Amino acid sequence: MKIAILSDIHGNLSALKAVVEDIARRGGVDEVINLGNMVSGPLMPLQTAHFLMQQDWLQVAGNHDPQVLQVTTGVRSSSDAFAAAELDDPARWWLTSLHDSLDPRLHNGELWAERLGGAVAGCHGTPRSTIEYLLETAEGEGVRMALSHEIAERLGDHMPPHVQLLVCGHTHVQRALRLPGGLLVVNPGAVGMPAYDVSRAHPLSNYHRVENGSPDARYAVAEQVSGVWQAELISVPYDFESAARLAIKNGRPDWAHALRTGYMPRLLTMT
Repeated sequence: MKIAILSDIHGNLSALKAVVEDIARRGGVDEVINLGNMVSGPLMPLQTAHFLMQQDWLQVAGNHDPQVLQVTTGVRSSSDAFAAAELDDPARWWLTSLHDSLDPRLHNGELWAERLGGAVAGCHGTPRSTIEYLLETAEGEGVRMALSHEIAERLGDHMPPHVQLLVCGHTHVQRALRLPGGLLVVNPGAVGMPAYDVSRAHPLSNYHRVENGSPDARYAVAEQVSGVWQAELISVPYDFESAARLAIKNGRPDWAHALRTGYMPRLLTMT
């Protein structure tokens, strides 16, 4: 069993297509899991939604996907609002139909057992929240690797012993971590957005930036070898300049800077 893991596309169709081409080039992938935050952003939300609607992938909603559906149409004051104004009815219906990342069946391997075998679990953020970080902790103006007791507290009792692989997203940070007991946790990073900032209260931060320092699109491949899961974290170059120019055209120079550099500008904020 070999699984490609994607997350946080954010309407960046150019990055998504580069990742899909890389998956095809490598070959041998049995399933693709998309962990949410599909269209939010000032790029190509409608075209991205229609592309994803055509794929036979296992897909769950992130935190932004329901937010897009709740925005008043025509208001473009945020990434969610821009996407909401661009989407058509089929795209909205598709977003509505996505599986809930907080569904307990997703966490215990039941939801897609017929395709993944029952030992693979998923979530967007953590099993208890779509906006909580699992493998990172916001502290000061950045993020650090989460401590073992922080990860254990966030997982709680959501992971039954038979689950061997947990895939998550949300932080845009690529990481693979094997926990005591053998559970492999994989965050594929972000397909479409290499940096962002957040003005929201966390226990150790009221504002922080997440920055990968590179414009590449990111995803992961997890493979079961001799009964044990292992992961490869992959960085894919693509035409990020066209995406940055589109962000500028749509009034988001902050996005353009992040797309070009993998860093957040220090005088602008993103929503």
